[in-house]
This record gives sequence, C-alpha cells and structure tokens, in this order.
Amino acid sequence: MKTKAAWRAHYLEQRRALTVEERVQKSHAITEYYFNLFERERPEVVHLFLSMPAKSEVDTRFVLQRLNQEYPQVKTVTSVIAENQISMLTIEVRMDTPLVLNNWGIPEPTTRIVFPEQEIQEVLTPLLAMDAEGIRLGYGKGFYDRFFVSCSSSVKRTGINFFPIVHHELPKDSWDIALHRLVSADGIFAVNEKA
Repeated sequence: MKTKAAWRAHYLEQRRALTVEERVQKSHAITEYYFNLFERERPEVVHLFLSMPAKSEVDTRFVLQRLNQEYPQVKTVTSVIAENQISMLTIEVRMDTPLVLNNWGIPEPTTRIVFPEQEIQEVLTPLLAMDAEGIRLGYGKGFYDRFFVSCSSSVKRTGINFFPIVHHELPKDSWDIALHRLVSADGIFAVNEKA
C-alpha cells in the first residue's frame, strides 16, 4: 500500500491538473449538492473551511455566500490556527468579514469573535481524498482530527472535494476520525452515518 505522503502527492497533482474553469464549475456543482443536503437537515451552525488559493481547493465562498444571503439565521464559522500552532480556534465568519492570508496561505478573519465548538452542528472539511470508510486524506498536520474531538459527538463531519470517493483503502492512523459523508462534484456519498 502507498504511504499517506505518496497518496497526498498523487491527489494534490490530480487536483492541480484541473483548469481554473473546471474548478469553478465543480465548485458550483458541489454548492448545489451541498444545499440539497442542507435543505434536508437544516443545521443552525455550519463550520466551513476558507479555501486556500495556492492549494487549488474547492471554492467554499459560494457556500458561504448562499448561507449568508438565503439563510441569514444560520451561524457560519471557520477556524484559525491557534497561537500554539497545533490546534484551531473557531471564529465567526460572513461574506463581508475582512480576511488576511496566514503563514500557510489560509484566509483568516481579521476579527476574532471566538465561537464554542460544542455548538457546531456540521463541519465542512477540506480533503484530498476520502475512501468508502470515511477516512480522509488531508495535508498531514492533523488539525481537523484534533478539532473534531473538541466538537459535539453529534456533529456531522462532511468532506468537500472535487472528486468522488476513492475505490481503495487509504492509509489510516489511530488518531484519524472518519467523516460521515462526502459532497463532490459528482454528488453526495454517505459512508459513515453512525461514525
């Protein structure tokens, strides 16, 4: 079996091979699929990652904009890297929140209105790949696995990716926390609703 580092390089290259137009088109498709899911569940607090331009990630601004415009009662939050550099703080974010790039190239709100993780009902999670067991291949720092531990046990962990579930098992470490489902440009894949 390939190592996490080898799979990470493979899937990062696959994503970077998409043109800007393809990424925008797929980001819009993901937004539509996500709102099909959102309409059924209606979470009141949604945590979403803010896309890193340098990593060619799914553009989550479309989700944030639609949540803020069509569902203003829904609280939208994101994370920033804490001063200890190993954990994340949850911060309120809206489309009009001023952002700056941190040292890793991640957009972060300039205002720091901290929000309690236990109140989050859904976490939209960045990833490079996800397998049929809900195992997520991220960038290798473990931020989201540590973050999930601080959230309520009932929080829905939703992966967001351009590509569907991979048909092979991804390497897994003891600290990896499985996701419940994946929203991709090809649809919604529920994998672990009991996780």
